[in-house]
Amino acid sequence: MAPIKLYGMLQSTCTQRVILTCSELSIAYELIEVNMMKGEHQALSYTSAHHPFGRVPALEDDDVKLFESRAICAYLLAKSALSGGTAKVSDVNGKSPVALGKFQEAASVEYSYFDPAMKGLAFEKMFKGFMGKGEADQEVVETLTAQLKKTLDLYEQRLKGQDYLTGKDFTLIDLYHVPWVAFMPRIGLENEITSRPNFEAWWKRINERQSWKDLQVKMAH
Repeated sequence: MAPIKLYGMLQSTCTQRVILTCSELSIAYELIEVNMMKGEHQALSYTSAHHPFGRVPALEDDDVKLFESRAICAYLLAKSALSGGTAKVSDVNGKSPVALGKFQEAASVEYSYFDPAMKGLAFEKMFKGFMGKGEADQEVVETLTAQLKKTLDLYEQRLKGQDYLTGKDFTLIDLYHVPWVAFMPRIGLENEITSRPNFEAWWKRINERQSWKDLQVKMAH
């Protein structure tokens, strides 16, 4: 089977989600670099063929084209399950309505609260300056930090008595969080991990996964 084509940047947290999924599912991929610093993601050749909104990542798998990291990850997991792959990522499809509901609830929390808070804080605390857009807006930082804290407090509660965010098994929900949690120390938020023992224990379990170890090696080069 030919490797899938993954259009993105190794430094992109969204691209990292898909790479982690490929690693967990033992799916071969070819990373086709899209240089966002040079604006390649906004080129008509890219938006017309891969991602109409000019973002990364995007996927080509024979005649299948997809964009948006979570959609790609879900597709890869479903495809792996159909092909009889030995996935290390639990699939909720076919499980109980309660399991499905809990999964979708956790997915919504990650997408609606955790991700926007981290994305906004990374912009205000780091990328805003790099882009020459001035100093961080402290009011925005305070609002986003409060949202992040509330979300992590929920995770701390959920992780009491269970290893992962939806229960005993590692799922895509856990994987979706990995790139941004890893980014937290870079913007002065390491204490938000270490001050929550259940969440910190979850993060230590994540750090033992080979997929994350391998990705860290790739990013270091």
